[in-house]
Amino acid sequence: MLVVCAQSAVAQTKATDPASPIDAAIAAAEQALRQDERQVAESRYRDALYRAWMLKGAVELADGHASAARDAFAKATLSAVDNDEALQALATMDLQLGDTEAAVGILTRLVAAHPKDQYRRRLLAQALIANRQMDEAVQALEEAHGAAPDDAETSFALATGYLRVKKVDAADRLLASVAAAKPVAQTYVLIGRAYRDAGQYERAEKALRHALAMDPRVKRAHYYLGMAAVMAEGTVRVDTAIAEFREELKITPDDPLVNMRLGMALVEARREREALAPLQIAARAPGADWQTFQYLGRCQQALGNAADAVKSVQRAIELAANVPAAAQTGNLHYQLAQAMRAAGDERGATAQFEAATKIAAEREQSHRDVLDRFMRDEGDAPGREAVPLTADTGPIGALAPDKRRALAARASGALVRAYQNLGIMQAQANHFDRAAGHFEDAAAIDPSSAQVQYLLGVAWFNLARYEKAAPALTKAVAADTANADARRMLALSCLEIEDYARAASLLRDDATRETDPSVQLAYGMALVKSGRVADAEALFQRLLTAHADSAELNLVLGEAHAEQGDYDGAVASLQRALAAKPDLAGANAALGIIYLKQGKLSDATRVLQAELAAHPADVKSRYTLATVLDLDRNPDAAVRELLTVLKARPEYANARYLFGKILLSQGRAEQAATELELAAKLAPDDPNVHYQLGQAYQRLGKQDVAQKEFDAYRALKDKRRGGGK
Repeated sequence: MLVVCAQSAVAQTKATDPASPIDAAIAAAEQALRQDERQVAESRYRDALYRAWMLKGAVELADGHASAARDAFAKATLSAVDNDEALQALATMDLQLGDTEAAVGILTRLVAAHPKDQYRRRLLAQALIANRQMDEAVQALEEAHGAAPDDAETSFALATGYLRVKKVDAADRLLASVAAAKPVAQTYVLIGRAYRDAGQYERAEKALRHALAMDPRVKRAHYYLGMAAVMAEGTVRVDTAIAEFREELKITPDDPLVNMRLGMALVEARREREALAPLQIAARAPGADWQTFQYLGRCQQALGNAADAVKSVQRAIELAANVPAAAQTGNLHYQLAQAMRAAGDERGATAQFEAATKIAAEREQSHRDVLDRFMRDEGDAPGREAVPLTADTGPIGALAPDKRRALAARASGALVRAYQNLGIMQAQANHFDRAAGHFEDAAAIDPSSAQVQYLLGVAWFNLARYEKAAPALTKAVAADTANADARRMLALSCLEIEDYARAASLLRDDATRETDPSVQLAYGMALVKSGRVADAEALFQRLLTAHADSAELNLVLGEAHAEQGDYDGAVASLQRALAAKPDLAGANAALGIIYLKQGKLSDATRVLQAELAAHPADVKSRYTLATVLDLDRNPDAAVRELLTVLKARPEYANARYLFGKILLSQGRAEQAATELELAAKLAPDDPNVHYQLGQAYQRLGKQDVAQKEFDAYRALKDKRRGGGK
């Protein structure tokens, strides 16, 4: 078994309170903050993050959630500079989940940094074996053995490597030395498995029989004898396997793996009544996999329990969804269809038969596949990875589930607290981008926290990322309707993202509206943009009486005139605004849009460039400038502006669309399709995107997909004209 919990996490679990080191790190961070030692505080918070993620990973692993455990260990690697233990845990989880290439990369770096660490060398070799790099694995083990020739574990690992490259005599000598160094029954069980994995079945049986002679109750000897018998001779030895599995269960009656194998063997032998009990035991285990439920479903259906079979096979399909090996199984959908039909669900059965037909077209199934799976599944076959699918969860795994849940809750609370305080520290230093990252991490753990959502919204608001600020502030306002600052920022964000009616509704009841001209201006603009021009005019008249020379007021008045189509009045107001304040944000941009609508492309270019000279981060104005340049037959300049926009805002759908359209006009259909595909994902309801994408596919000779895009274009156009639902 591999211990995937890093030593630092395991050390925590040995304490009376495994979460106490996390609490201590949080307390030290807050003490440092009180003493204005910000660097020390940040270091302590990061220590808390590291420890909390490691503990979360250990709990997830103990609960059988391998992917969640991997994610936690990955987070831990990002939380601290000294992260070797987290990297080791991450690599082990990568191995368990089948991402052998990632594991090799991590472990190669760790071994280079710690060349004397024998455990990591062996782990790297296992990863190399799993990644089918046999020669490299043997070389790594030979180097490890040369550095520690008396280390029994390294000798054993090298012997298994030799077996895999068919150097059986060299392996025999090393395994004999291992047995001499530790002459106990369990050693011979390990040797028997090594021989079995390498297809040396006679040697395997000899070693396993020797183990049983030394200790008739040694664990797993009977299990490996049963597996070796079937691997060596196939179905003629299934009865032998059944007998050996039963002997194993006399020693460990609740072992999930042995119960699963016994149940599988009995199902294959058409002895379903005997198979039901062991398969039920296996299915109750926290880490029960898709195959366990597949065989349980087969067993239940054969016994006439169709409703139970449906539930079991549905669970098998859920668990198999992200398992590449599951694609090589018998058709689970076909099995589910049969169970549904037997249970009287004809509609469900039809859908599953259709899914089964599709899979069958990709891979022909046969009865032999079932036996192959029994013999070769998940680490039990020659040439498969040496890493067990269930890793040792250490002391955390020994805790009761409710205690593990309590630990996970405490770790989550500490993570939210640390991320939130780190974000506040960054915001206080005006690093709102970093602050937003920390607040997003906190919100991912506790999305219901109104405080976290408010802080996240504030950070995005200060970065002028209103499309991100609005959702966070919406949650904050929903949780705390009395938070006037959150409501105001939400209203202003809505104004920026063109949700004008909502902005007007929020600002209408704002307590500062009558005393704060900027809020009044925003309210007026929201009224204009939402079609309530008469209400806006009355408001503007009052404002003009008190603030006739206000640049900001003239800006809003200009936009109001433009909204009503009074471009001459709009230009006059905007020019007054710029005369009062030449660098007023938005004034030249508003002029640029008016000139664009009037077809005055040179004037539009001039004022938009002036806007960007004063406010280079204004992506909306830069996109408008790109539009003007494209219309003015200067596509290269337009592309330069668009690349700048997309570097700052990769998710800007309009910019993706325009970029793709320009590329298509230049004959670069393949690149155009890439950009337009992204635009279609970002703005699926924009008919123009689908039309241009259809054009790109057509030029690439992809007529079928082109037609689908043209159909989508027509459907969306009909919908906009009122011809669709």
